[in-house]
Order: sequence, then C-alpha cells, then structure tokens
Amino acid sequence: MSSDSSFASLHKTGTQAIPDSKSLSNTRSNSADVTSNSSQPTGDLKDDEKNVFDSSSELEKGSNHSTSEWKKFFDVFICGVALISDGYCSNSIGTVMTILKKLYPKETTTNKSMQDVGMIAYVGTVIGQLTFGWYSDFFGRKNGMITATLILLISTALCAGAYGYHGSINGMISALIAYRFFLGIGLGAEYPCGTVAASENSSQMKSGRRHGSFIFVTGSAIDMGFVLGAFVPFVLVCIFGEHHLRAVWRMSIGLGCVIPLLLLAFRLPMKENGIFLKSRIPYTKIPWPVVIRLYGVRFAVICLVWFVYDLSAYAFSLYSSTIVSGILPPDASIVRSFGWNTLINTFYLPGSWLGCIFSDIIGPKWCLVSGLVLQGTIGFFMSGFYNQLVHRIAGFCVIYGIFLSMGEFGAGGNIGLMASKTSPTAIRGIYYGLAAAIGKCGAIAGVYAFGGNQIRIYFYAASGMAMFVAIISFFFLPHINQTCIEDEDQRFVQACIDSGYGNPYDHEETVLAKA
Repeated sequence: MSSDSSFASLHKTGTQAIPDSKSLSNTRSNSADVTSNSSQPTGDLKDDEKNVFDSSSELEKGSNHSTSEWKKFFDVFICGVALISDGYCSNSIGTVMTILKKLYPKETTTNKSMQDVGMIAYVGTVIGQLTFGWYSDFFGRKNGMITATLILLISTALCAGAYGYHGSINGMISALIAYRFFLGIGLGAEYPCGTVAASENSSQMKSGRRHGSFIFVTGSAIDMGFVLGAFVPFVLVCIFGEHHLRAVWRMSIGLGCVIPLLLLAFRLPMKENGIFLKSRIPYTKIPWPVVIRLYGVRFAVICLVWFVYDLSAYAFSLYSSTIVSGILPPDASIVRSFGWNTLINTFYLPGSWLGCIFSDIIGPKWCLVSGLVLQGTIGFFMSGFYNQLVHRIAGFCVIYGIFLSMGEFGAGGNIGLMASKTSPTAIRGIYYGLAAAIGKCGAIAGVYAFGGNQIRIYFYAASGMAMFVAIISFFFLPHINQTCIEDEDQRFVQACIDSGYGNPYDHEETVLAKA
C-alpha cells in the first residue's frame, strides 16, 4: 500500500512525509509492465488459447482479491463486534428492572439503590474506558481485547447468578449492582481496545468501504445489542409465561455470555495489527504541546457531541420499556409491553445501516450533522403532538422509532468513527478512551435526567440538544477521507518536526527492523 511506502520514507529521513506522486505512478507502471511480461506463457499460443489464459488469470486475481477483502473485513469484525454486548447489557437490564419491580414491588419501592442497577454499569464503563485507553496504547490492542473479553464473560455470569444472603431481595439487588460494575469495566475496555483495533484494521480494506465497515461492526453492533436486549426477554416471557419471571430475568442476563465466549475463541490466535506496531510511542516520548495544539479543539467537540448523544440515546433505551408501559393501557400484559418495546428497538438498525452506506458516500461529518438535524426535527414534532400520539400506540412507536433511527444514522455510528480516526496512532487508545468516557458520563446523566415521567419534556430537551451539537459539529469537526488514519500519522510527524521535536518514530527503527 502507498501508506507503507510513506511510513518507510518517514522512518528513514524524518522529513519526507509523502512520496512524489510522479515517481509512484512511474513505479506502478513499470511494475505492471514487468508483471505482464513475466506472466506470458512460453511457446506459441493461438489467439483463443491466449484469451483463455488471460481470462483464467483475471478470474484467479479477482477471486484472490475477494478472499483477501473478506479476510480483512473478518479481522475488523472480530475486533469491533464485541460492542454488541454493550447494547445488549444496556437494554436488557431495563427489561430486567421492569421484571424485578413486578416481582418484588415492596422491596424495589423502598430500596433507593434500585436505580443504581441500571446506572452502575455506566460508571464501570467510564473506568474501563479511561484505564484501558492507556492499557491499549501501552500493552497493545490484542492484549486489551482478550482481557476485556474475559472480564465480560465472568461478570455477566455472576450477574445472572446474583443471589442475596439467605435469599434476601435487597442483598440480591446489591450483588447485582456490584457485579454490573465489573461488567461495565469489561464493556468500557472494549472501546479503546477492540474498537480502536477495528478502526486501524479497516484502513487496510478497499478504499470506499472503510468507514462503512467500521460502523457496521461497532455502531450497528451496539444497535443489534439493543434489539436483542429487547427481543430475548420478549421471547423468554412468551416461552415461560408471566408466572416464571425469575427464570426470564436470569436467562436474559445469562445469554449475554454467548457473544464474549465466541469472540474469545477467535481473538486468541489473532496477531497485533501492523499499523499499531509501526506507530507505537511511549507517552514520555510524545510532544504533548503539539498534540494539544493539533487535536485539542476537535477532541473537545467530539466529547461534547458524544456526551449529548449518550445523554438521550442510552436513557431512552434504558427506559423504553417504561415509556411504552406508560403509553399502553394500565391493564396491558407484560408480553404486550415487551413486544412493542422490541418493535421500537428494531428501528435502531435501519438508521445504522443507512449510516454505514452514506458514511462512505457523503462522509462521516455530513452523516453526523444531517442525522442530528433530522432527529431534532422529529423530536420536536413528537413533543408538539404528544397528546395526540399517546392515544395511538402504533403511530407513537413508529415515530419514536424513526427518532431513534435518525440518531443512529448520525451520531450513533459516526461519532465513534470520528473519535477513532481523527488522531495519530500513537495516542489513539487514550484519545478514543477519553472521548468515549466523557460520552458515557452523558449516559449516566441521562439515567437521572430522563428517569421520571415527563416524557414530552424529555423529547423537547433531546431535540434541542441535537440541534445544538449539529451546529457545533458543522463548524468545528473536520472532513475525514478514506486515508484519514495514514494522513493523521503523517500530519502528526510533520507537525513534530516543524515544532523542533524531530521525528517521534526515530527511536522505534531498531524495533521495527527486528519485527
């Protein structure tokens, strides 16, 4: 790839960031001539035989390219898809809380810690994002991913088997809170480890597919987790009935072990990606004044957008079953409530999939801005006609679903992409981890801000904030292209040289030569 030649030149001279385009084109044409000459068969061939030979050669090349592209996508998939656990655990716990309140109305009403069941995982997630941001840059992406997977697997199993001393319900709730804290750490670790590795591996894919592939395995994975987090409890209630809700909530949590268990088998034999190995730098060698000058403003804007998005997105997903229960008649069954909740959550997916497509066509920035504007517009409509919509559950769920879908089309997938591809590789783990942690603080705030019954006011507030961050994003976030990861590394090196710090990769030459 051209990026490899760029970095090779950087490491040798420390000054030349991008090879001359003329020489590159000459090199490619010369190599093409050599390849074409060497591929000709010896002896005399008839024209038909030559055509057959050329056709089979082209088919073999196309087949090899297709296989290679799928292999690259599979590497991206294995790195990023663990975020499905984030969506699943975030959404399924809302349904679990609904069941616990139905099973133990006396204990859950008097227990002030009940709200912490939904919130505590977000606190753990923030700690995991902050801790593993550094861990990812220091120990490597693969090491971080395996550690995160093990934490997810163990803590999810503990949550499913949470039990209070002598059968105490308050003790069970306390145990569930403690285990979900560690579950949050595992979820948080996936962001600066798995997601960052996915962004770096996506840069090896064919140009024109890189952004969409990344969003598909990260943002869409979270959305699929949201859907499964609503669908699985719905199916379990249909199977076991409303008289066996204890089995429903424990199995709803326990099935979250499936994804990390499968991923562990694929992640263990993985190799560390070359982009990270080529560009890793100890934090003591990084010129932080250059980092702050180059990336300070965009980092602040990304954090603000992520905070506002999570403020509404995670709160609405956590309380979606509660919102639906408030719209349905008082005598509606729990199966009916979970069914409508599942339908609403499916609207996350089409928005995310459209974001995958258009991110490569119009760019992540325009997807982000347009999605926020559309979501804000729909939210204002819902607020204005709320009294009419609450009497039409089907209409309410469809419009509410479109509101969620536009959020995924815009900020849901693209804010993570912007955070993972607008910094140099040397600090990508800590940069992304900090941004994701600030975003998750928005989710924590949303649990309390949107935890009441003023649904109409919540839609007003969420829509206004979406419009605000859309304007901020339009003016302060950069356009990023298909080669943004390579470009940012080159830009960072050149800025270091221009500022008198020299090439930050010089000390790595011996290590790279050995690798």
